[in-house]
Amino acid sequence: MICIQDLLFDLNINETFSHWSDKITNIRYLQWAGLRHSIPPFWKNIISCPSSAPPSFSIDDNIFDVKKKKSKDYYSLLVRKIAQYPNIINKLQNDFNFSIDQLRQIFSLPHSVVLESYVKGFQFKVLNSILYTNSKLYKICFKTDDLCSFCKAEPETLYHLFYQCSHAKRFWSEFQGYWHQISKQQVHLSLQDVLFGILSKPCPLLDLLNYFIIIGKLFIWDCRRCQIQPKIQGFRTKIAIKYETESKIKKKDYFKEKWVLIPI
Repeated sequence: MICIQDLLFDLNINETFSHWSDKITNIRYLQWAGLRHSIPPFWKNIISCPSSAPPSFSIDDNIFDVKKKKSKDYYSLLVRKIAQYPNIINKLQNDFNFSIDQLRQIFSLPHSVVLESYVKGFQFKVLNSILYTNSKLYKICFKTDDLCSFCKAEPETLYHLFYQCSHAKRFWSEFQGYWHQISKQQVHLSLQDVLFGILSKPCPLLDLLNYFIIIGKLFIWDCRRCQIQPKIQGFRTKIAIKYETESKIKKKDYFKEKWVLIPI
C-alpha cells in the first residue's frame, strides 16, 4: 500500500478490509476504518474523478498546490487556526500604539535572547498580562487589598510593579548605571523598554541588554515573592551566576556571542 488510491474508495469498508486483510498481517478493522475516515472528502473526490480537479485547493483565496509545497508549508497549514495573536494585542496597541511588525518582534524576542525555558515562560506571562499581581489577587478575593508589595501606596498592577513603583524606579536607575559600567553605553529605560524590550535592529550587545531586562523583571518578581526590596547587588549576583552557568554548557559559540563583550 503506497498511494491513497490504494485504500479503494470505490468499494465499501468491509470489501476493502477483506481485500487487504489477506495481504497485510495483524490488520484490525477499527484501525482500517479510522484510516479511511481520516482522508479529507475532497481528496476522495479527486481520486474518484482524477481529471475533474488539479492536485490543489484554495486557502484564504490562495491556491495551495499539494505537489509544489514543502513540509514547512504543510506545517503552517496545520497550525494556522491555532497560531493566532493573543487577545492582549488590542490592549498593547491601545496603550503603546504598536504596529503589527513590532508585535511580532515583541513576541519573538524571548526566543532570540533567552536560553532558559522558565525565563521565556516568565516573559510570555508578562506579555500576556497573566502574572498574578495583587490587583488580580484582590479581584478574586485572594487578597484583602490590592496595594503594591513594595511601596504599599498604590494598586499593584503589572505596570506599577515593574516600573512605576518607587522601588522599581530606583532599581532601574541602578540598573542603568550598572549597564553603563560594564558596556560603556548609556541607556534610559522607559516603561515600554522594561516590559517588552528595546525594539531595534538586533545585535549581540542589544540582545544581551534585552536579556538583562527580562532577568531584571524576574529578579523584581522574586523579590516580591520573598518580601525583600529589589537592589542592584542581588541582581548583579544573579547575573554572575547566569554567566558562570552558561560558561559551562556545551553551546560555546552561543556563550561567546552572548557574553564576550561584557566583563562580568
